[in-house]
Amino acid sequence: MNQLNCIVIDDEEGAHRVLEHFISQLQQLQLNGSFYTAVEAIEYVYNHQVDVMFLDINMPGLTGMEMLDAMSNKPFVILTTAYKEYALESYKYDVVDYLVKPFDFKTFLSAIDKVINRLGKNKRALDQTVNKTDQSILKADHLVLKVDNEIVKLDFSTIYYTQSYGNYVKFFTAEKMYMSQITTQEVENKLDPELFVRIHKSYLVALKEILKIAGGQLFLKNGTLLPIGKFYKKNVIERMKI
Repeated sequence: MNQLNCIVIDDEEGAHRVLEHFISQLQQLQLNGSFYTAVEAIEYVYNHQVDVMFLDINMPGLTGMEMLDAMSNKPFVILTTAYKEYALESYKYDVVDYLVKPFDFKTFLSAIDKVINRLGKNKRALDQTVNKTDQSILKADHLVLKVDNEIVKLDFSTIYYTQSYGNYVKFFTAEKMYMSQITTQEVENKLDPELFVRIHKSYLVALKEILKIAGGQLFLKNGTLLPIGKFYKKNVIERMKI
């Protein structure tokens, strides 16, 4: 069996030390990330292969349960918490196990055994999926943003354009505008370059939404007019021809 990629999400340093030690004892496990808030962890989960997630429940900003609510495609989840009262509620998220702190290595092993058993039952289906999967299919098709106190997943197909706004970026979609604390350069690095083009130092635009360029302005199909920088104009025109 290949190593299982694991992450730990907990706001307590002691919990990290315990889980890191337990994980290091098993050759089947590989610790790939340690996070102290769910907000820090959720984007990593969306953009990396995570097989097993050790998740605390009570954390500042976004609780473990709220994180699970926000995720449609979850790795194997082992909840680690000091509170027994959430056990029944947790299983609606199809968690593998619910470990009440402090737990020992034997209890930890039991949880890992449940993960391996689940993998064994689905091994044939998983192998077929891996054999058929092309890396291009795994290319990101969305952004995960922190908007106010929420985690928002924006599909690339829904974004018309983005605009720099100080230390923030505004994301304009058909339904509404979202504003997140991120730079335009970071956004450009995350977006699919085949779908978006920079038209100005402050603007990125979805190619499919561009109608025309005239008089130093770029017209979108929905009627929005945006400035187009001289430095970017030639590249935008070339990209429109594709």
